Amino acid sequence: MCIRDRDRSAYYPTSGGQAHDIGTIEIEGEVYNVSSCEKVGKCVLHILDRPLPNPDNSFYVGKKVVGQIDEGRRRQLRCHHTATHIVFAACRKVLGPHVWQNGAKKTTDQAHLDITHFTSLSKQEEKEIENEANKIILSAKQIHKSFMDKAQAEKDYGFRLYQGGIVPGNELRVVNIVDTDVEACCGTHCDNTSEVGWVKMLRTNRIQDGVVRLYFVAGERTIEKLNYERDILNDVCDMWSISAGEIVQTASRFFQDVKKLSSQTSKQEQKILSLEMKYVIDGKMKLVYLRSSQKNPTLYFSFLAAYAEGLKANQKGAIYIGQNFVFGQLGDPSLIDLEKLKKVLQEDNEKVDIKTRNNVAFQDEKKKTTKVDKILQFSFTGNVVFEKLAKCLAEQSYEELNI
Repeated sequence: MCIRDRDRSAYYPTSGGQAHDIGTIEIEGEVYNVSSCEKVGKCVLHILDRPLPNPDNSFYVGKKVVGQIDEGRRRQLRCHHTATHIVFAACRKVLGPHVWQNGAKKTTDQAHLDITHFTSLSKQEEKEIENEANKIILSAKQIHKSFMDKAQAEKDYGFRLYQGGIVPGNELRVVNIVDTDVEACCGTHCDNTSEVGWVKMLRTNRIQDGVVRLYFVAGERTIEKLNYERDILNDVCDMWSISAGEIVQTASRFFQDVKKLSSQTSKQEQKILSLEMKYVIDGKMKLVYLRSSQKNPTLYFSFLAAYAEGLKANQKGAIYIGQNFVFGQLGDPSLIDLEKLKKVLQEDNEKVDIKTRNNVAFQDEKKKTTKVDKILQFSFTGNVVFEKLAKCLAEQSYEELNI
């Protein structure tokens, strides 16, 4: 149900990148929740949670209503909108006067500001902008909001008024943060920069050529963000039994240890693969399939090509079946019917794309490149049911190899 206010409303509608107010309205003794507000022309529509009891809408024309805005939501939006002006002023001071606003959005969760800038921001620049914004907040500058004649406002402040875009009409609502920022803006704002509390930069990214987006929080959302980050630090300190000052050094040591273990694991996996392939090439089994513990077929793409000559010379083949992939290398394309394999895979996948190639190349220890053609290497990534594939391969004379 919509209630239209033809003159004015205390509820702020979605406008200028700022989210709408919510709250309650009392009509004829009945209280309704206002879930949204929209501006249509010069009217404000209040979206209610349920229809009014009288189907004749004219019955309500001229009725007195009592509204109550959700002050917590309004306060957070006010902080984010004011912080947007402050962050913009900080960007111009840190990055230079070429910075111009290219868009903005303010919700209760966070705010973002789009600025014109020729490159992505560094972590150092992000920190400097955040620091400068908080210096403006701590300086407790007054914020004046007033309506001015458009021509006079342009004469006094120039076209920097229109950071949010050109405003129609002959009168402007000017928001002036003393000695900091002046813009034509109809959003909700604090009366003093100190009311914003604190600005915390979340992240920045380049959204298109010449435009950078800054995400940030202010007011109570900053408290929530800082508490969240502190909890993470405390959890890490407790988990590793260290102080906060030791986190970077400890994490670096862990990272180096993991890299070392990963390298050792990779070498062991290559040795196991080498033993498996030698067993296949030199053994009695001609066609085999193996259950793979790998998360993806990268290992096989990287190292199986070196055994293509042996598989081709002995007319043998090996197929590795993982949880979400199948990888095969055969000494001759005729050693498998891929269409039968594809039909089995189609039972558990909407689309089955088996990639194939009939030649491979590899380098030996002396960096000599060898090419092998007229073989078959194939791969598939998707849903894989080992038992189904095992049955399909067994019907094509393949045996399971367990080493």
